[in-house]
Amino acid sequence: MDAIFIWSSALVICVGLPLFFTVINVIRLFENAPKELDRPLFDVLTVVIGSLLSVFDLDGLGLGVEYDVPLTVHGEFHTPIAGEYRFSFFFLFFIAMVCIVLLSVITKRKPPLFAAMLIAGVYMGNVLDILLVIQLLKNMDNFFTVMMLVFPMNYMLMSVRLIRREIKAQTGYLSNSSEKSGFMGWLNKLLTKSLGWYLISFVAMIPLLAVMLLILVLFGQRPDSIVKAFTETADWTFSQQIPPPPDYSQGHYLCTVAAGGHAKLVKPQRMGLRRGDKIVVNRQLCVANAFEELIQDKLPRFHKCVRSFYDKHGYPISQHISTKLRADVVYILMKPLEFIFIAVLYMFDADPESRIAMQYTGKKCTDLTNFMKG
Repeated sequence: MDAIFIWSSALVICVGLPLFFTVINVIRLFENAPKELDRPLFDVLTVVIGSLLSVFDLDGLGLGVEYDVPLTVHGEFHTPIAGEYRFSFFFLFFIAMVCIVLLSVITKRKPPLFAAMLIAGVYMGNVLDILLVIQLLKNMDNFFTVMMLVFPMNYMLMSVRLIRREIKAQTGYLSNSSEKSGFMGWLNKLLTKSLGWYLISFVAMIPLLAVMLLILVLFGQRPDSIVKAFTETADWTFSQQIPPPPDYSQGHYLCTVAAGGHAKLVKPQRMGLRRGDKIVVNRQLCVANAFEELIQDKLPRFHKCVRSFYDKHGYPISQHISTKLRADVVYILMKPLEFIFIAVLYMFDADPESRIAMQYTGKKCTDLTNFMKG
């Protein structure tokens, strides 16, 4: 019961909340949106919750695993944001969040220069969002990657609405200004038009970025650190580094560990090969692997999701199965699944026993079938 509650809560927090705020932000784009939704609180919650969940999603994508570290779990990724330059990314990200929150919570008309700088900061946030989205597009078949796109989308929705609101307030006020001649008159004329505000705010982004980069340099970051944050990575769109080969030498998952139990119970059959390493093979392990192979052949997309989940959670659990007695318990717990796997194999495979027998031999079921025909 506790497990159901935990998983339900996690689903609501990680999926339900982002979708809820996405719907709210889409509705608020329209001029005739309900007045009840026109509250800065929704923007603040979107930024706070979205930022926290984004960090969680980035952690799920391997935030702490640098490109030069061998991966030990199939389906894992190296960090999409390089650790050495991560401070630059998160510093600019923080400034962009502050700008959009101030643009939302200060509802009265702001001084023109202050408003232009806030809009420039929001522009900067959108540029970061676009870069991050492009960086992640290479691995869109991962749950964390998909969820990582939700907050940037909400930030853009908020940007459109808040910038439009601010420019409308500014142009309405400045159109009544008495300044008509000279440079100030020209500037006033420019700022009475929406296009002028977009242009001025874009230009203001340049000195804002210059100041931000100067601060970053004072903190020991390189001037091109924001670029390096994306390129000094592996596995992603902007990545320019080649990672070392994966290290699967410690990749003993639940079925493999179960094969290391007491021989009278788990009944080891032979030695097998997995990624070049010799392992103890029993019937249960071969059945599980044959089932996975069948799923991979018939439903490759589904297999990739299942395998990624299994690798991420099975490997840490397997590290606690360090005795023969614990391995025996895992073997017994896996028995019902073994029977289900066998039933599926006999239902959908024309030669299930051949598929089972060929596991961990370095050959495929088709090799044996072709040999028998020959």
